Amino acid sequence: MEVSLNITYRGDKLRSVREERGLSQSQLAARAGLSVRMLQDYEQGKRDFNGAKLKTILRICIALECKLEDVINEPETMDLLRQYGE
Repeated sequence: MEVSLNITYRGDKLRSVREERGLSQSQLAARAGLSVRMLQDYEQGKRDFNGAKLKTILRICIALECKLEDVINEPETMDLLRQYGE
């Protein structure tokens, strides 16, 4: 029997957008006013980015010039964002 696992880390979307923008972790951290360690923890899933303080997420979105839905990947939060936008 073959078993396949697809692991998605909570910070995958965050890392992907950061890389698309051509920023290093230290560059994004500086732009967002965060520590590099905090950003690393979010990207590695050591901290739940979806559960971060709203002001932290907004600082990152502003620094990345992206929308909340570009970096959030938790289904319930995405549903709430859609409802809020209606």
